Amino acid sequence: MPSWFLLREPEPLPAAENMARDEHLFNLCHEKKCGFLRLYAWARPTFSIGVSQKAQRALNLDLIRASGGEYVRRLTGGKAVLHHREITYAVVSSEDLFFKEHDLHQSYMLISRVLVRAIRSLGVDASLSKGSAAELSRSSNPCFSFPTPHEIEVGGKKIVGSAQKRDKQALLQHGSIPLAMEYDLYAGGANFPAAALRQSMTTWSDISGRDPRELEEALVQSFSEFTGSRLAAMEFSAEDRLRIGELRGKYASDEWNLSL
Repeated sequence: MPSWFLLREPEPLPAAENMARDEHLFNLCHEKKCGFLRLYAWARPTFSIGVSQKAQRALNLDLIRASGGEYVRRLTGGKAVLHHREITYAVVSSEDLFFKEHDLHQSYMLISRVLVRAIRSLGVDASLSKGSAAELSRSSNPCFSFPTPHEIEVGGKKIVGSAQKRDKQALLQHGSIPLAMEYDLYAGGANFPAAALRQSMTTWSDISGRDPRELEEALVQSFSEFTGSRLAAMEFSAEDRLRIGELRGKYASDEWNLSL
């Protein structure tokens, strides 16, 4: 039986559904040793915040609502991200390659190296960031306004924003690879100058003429090489969907999203 699985969502999904699916995979990894690579997109422009952020400080909720967007609190840490025209990845695993000799920092770096290999395989000179000033990580600045250690940059600008949750049994890391960016929307929703975002981040359309589907394929190939196994195609079963439904209400609720 395969232990690594690939889920490619055929259609963009609402914010609560996306986060519920990621948490369900995280829960599955507590039941047995397995791993998942999930690739997905968002039905509407969505601002996600880290699990410990205060939404009212990190986001302009009135602007987001007026623009027809969504907001959601992630299970992972990190800062505010606008998910819109992007490829979102989630790596969820309880496999030994992440736990036998590695802590959160080391497993984060392992995944970042897989992402770098995927991007470089398409002719883009991506590299791991050395990070930024510590005070930025303690600020409410949005995710793409500064690089954290071992995230991916191209030409000194951030191209992938990632965050991880980990306990003794499993990890969930998911991240955003912008294909294009509505800078004014991101800046307005995250209370940050658009000009500063343009200086700190880039997008796939800025750095490559390759089709985004090629980037997806490169991600799958790079993760397959990393795990040393073929990623078996998977769809959610009826039982999976029932359990996801039980989590969906959490991510759709202001009790969860606005609680801090």
